[in-house]
Amino acid sequence: MSHSQALKWGLTLIFVMSVLSGCGGATPAPIVIVPTDVPPIPQTNPPAVLQQATEVPPATEPAAPVAQPTAGDGTLTLEPSPSPTLPAPIERPFLMKIDRISVVVGRGTLLEGRVANGTLHAGDSVEILGTGGTVTSPNVLAILISSTMRDQVTVGDYAGILVAGVEATDLTPGMLLALGGEFESYEEALQQLQ
Repeated sequence: MSHSQALKWGLTLIFVMSVLSGCGGATPAPIVIVPTDVPPIPQTNPPAVLQQATEVPPATEPAAPVAQPTAGDGTLTLEPSPSPTLPAPIERPFLMKIDRISVVVGRGTLLEGRVANGTLHAGDSVEILGTGGTVTSPNVLAILISSTMRDQVTVGDYAGILVAGVEATDLTPGMLLALGGEFESYEEALQQLQ
């Protein structure tokens, strides 16, 4: 600390103490800050020695999907590779995981979720698959997207399927709504979601 810095600190302390004292004519005793020369601390640790990096051999096959440029601006997106054992989601039978269940008074039960596979048309028969082998076959009354009636829903749509013939209290989120007769069990249908 230089001499001028020590003087500034000393004056600042005197001013602060006089303001804080609040005792009319009382003045604090001056504080003198004497700079001292402190010798540098000797370094006791030896310097670290880093090993030279070795070259990584190139991979023979990509382990994950490869990012491909998709726009003229050079942005990259990761495109998932299709499953070698399953057809594309649009080609599979209709399947939707039920996220939300509500009652429309006087109409029926509304099942909401995102369509994972296939397409559901108005008039198609459906089944609700639950764990433990429970299967319920309600009647489809309406297909809705954002509270608007539709003729069909397909992969990626967040839909509401209004059904009759089933009590909302018998259903739980996580059950699967599937095209009638396509799946024998909840577990079989669940494998189609992945």
